[in-house]
Amino acid sequence: MSSTYGPWVGLVVATVIAGGLGCSDEKTLPPAAATAADTWKPLSDLALPVSLRTRDPDPVDARVIEATDEGLRLDGELVIPLSKGKVAPADRGVDIITKLEPRLQSPARANLALRLQANLPYETVALVLSTARKVGMSNASFRVRQAGATQRLGWLSVPGYVMSSKADDLPPITAVPAKRWDDFSDKWQAVYDACRTAPSGDCAYVTGNAAVGGTLKLELMASGRGVNIDFFRRGLTAAQEAKEDKQLARMLAKKKEDFLQGRLSHDDLVEALLLGDPSTYALFQFRYQEALKAPSALSKTIAPICQTERCGVVVTADPITPLVNVLSMLGAAFPDGTPSPAVAFEMPWTERPKPAVLSEWIAQQSARQRGTSP
Repeated sequence: MSSTYGPWVGLVVATVIAGGLGCSDEKTLPPAAATAADTWKPLSDLALPVSLRTRDPDPVDARVIEATDEGLRLDGELVIPLSKGKVAPADRGVDIITKLEPRLQSPARANLALRLQANLPYETVALVLSTARKVGMSNASFRVRQAGATQRLGWLSVPGYVMSSKADDLPPITAVPAKRWDDFSDKWQAVYDACRTAPSGDCAYVTGNAAVGGTLKLELMASGRGVNIDFFRRGLTAAQEAKEDKQLARMLAKKKEDFLQGRLSHDDLVEALLLGDPSTYALFQFRYQEALKAPSALSKTIAPICQTERCGVVVTADPITPLVNVLSMLGAAFPDGTPSPAVAFEMPWTERPKPAVLSEWIAQQSARQRGTSP
């Protein structure tokens, strides 16, 4: 048995021994201790999330967090009660669990071992991870079960994880160099073909009008009964975006002039106008079941980009999405035998930025459609 279970196993053994010696009379215990002993139930292995990645190393010298529908415990001791897995507003700050933060500071550790109920909401898990990062912890290991009929346990580890805001153009990942948008667009066909191996895949068609340049933002998203592998072009400055808009406007204006001068056919002009702006994203959606069977279409879809070297990836989900959906998605995208990703967990309580000047944004979109510069 892994040493990770030490804190709560020791408590169970101590309770059994005390009972055998006739020392379990509740009248001799303080009310708080009696209540904690009555309500504390170690999480069953069958209640753990399932994953196609289970062979990561056991966490060493780690603080152990266990969370169920009813409560969150650190090293076997109750920190806060939970209501259907949710943290009460009184027990949290903006991005931390207030009573957990000081307890994680002493003794300080870099590693966190997480034994979490599969249906725990993503927001609760993100709060735990955010709190741990606040005190300098950077390595998280999730206790998981192998997918399928087996009940074998293992670990899905996320070394050097960071937290990300929805407002981040690119996640604050420094462990690996960011990939270029062209790294994806050059392999779009291979990604599309891999996505099509899933009977339920909704795959982004390969375009002949992909944008050029910029940085790749790779995102895994779980929402409802679906899981996504999404590729976004990011990392351009406002000046670069403005320059690109002007180049596109000039190109469309030239084609119109070529048509008027008889150098371009009507059909070619229509094709140029319908082509629209260069594509800057591609979304590949699957039903959740695709994350549970090996070989998974998720593994195949991400392989052309991340099969031979470590990738940086944003993991995000709706606040109420069950943890099992998130970990199964991550484990299917990066199953056993593939490089472990550098992960930024997106904080679901943050907000995406709105256009600073809405009228300017509308003017830009209208100008693009007209083929002129605003």
